[in-house]
Amino acid sequence: MTQRTARQWIINGVLIVVTLSFLGISIAPLIGGIFAPTKPQEAVNANQNAEQERIKIQIEGFEAVLKSDPKNQTALIGLVNLRNQLGKTKETIEPLQTLADAFPDQPEYRMTLARTYVELKDPKNALAEYRKILTTKPGFIPALQSVVSIELTDKRPEAAIGILQDTLKTAETANKIQANTVDTGSVRWILGEVYRQQNRLDDAIATYDQMIKENVKDFRPYVGKAQLRQVQGKDDDAKKLFDKGLELAPAEFKDEVKRLASLSPQKQPFTNPAQPPSSNPETPKKP
Repeated sequence: MTQRTARQWIINGVLIVVTLSFLGISIAPLIGGIFAPTKPQEAVNANQNAEQERIKIQIEGFEAVLKSDPKNQTALIGLVNLRNQLGKTKETIEPLQTLADAFPDQPEYRMTLARTYVELKDPKNALAEYRKILTTKPGFIPALQSVVSIELTDKRPEAAIGILQDTLKTAETANKIQANTVDTGSVRWILGEVYRQQNRLDDAIATYDQMIKENVKDFRPYVGKAQLRQVQGKDDDAKKLFDKGLELAPAEFKDEVKRLASLSPQKQPFTNPAQPPSSNPETPKKP
């Protein structure tokens, strides 16, 4: 057996042991909680302390693996998850950075890194990570909408509008290089919502009209225009547009369109009705 093969067996062995141990810790409390009587607080504290010690041992195991194999995906993910369990959010930055750099084709790692920066109240670094994703995946909607959200939160609406407009300008070229790189309908939808938030009603309506021109079966621009017509006091136009949006909306979105149609103009939200309420707000869907 070569030295490299032996080392790989050791790494795999550590991963298997740590993973099995972690599963045991995760499942045991659930089973015990169903059948065991209520324990005194001292016993609960003792169990919590014991579990934390076991997690620390697992972390040491993953760290040992990474000394020999710094880009081991399983160990890096395990390290992030375990440090999060201990509430050590800041200590997840380094392994997340390694994951993001080592696996650039999996933008979820950099998205998680950026969201961790947001949680740590570091929007500057979060914004930088989101923009790194967009340099290689200009149409990646979760990153794009996250950048827009940060810019709007920091009261930079023109920056938010600018990145959306730039994405649309380069969409044709990007889609020629690789088909479906940029979903222009979803990008325009976000742009229309930003215009609506900024009370730029004419720009919002023009954006929704362009969406309809590109795809007459997309229900989102009809709903967006209906909300604007309500604000303008044009209730008859609003009703017709809501009805059209309801007609075109997929079944899972019809209830949301009905809800929006029932709201008063003052209560109309700046959200994407192309998402069910429980879905990720950073991921607008194309019908």
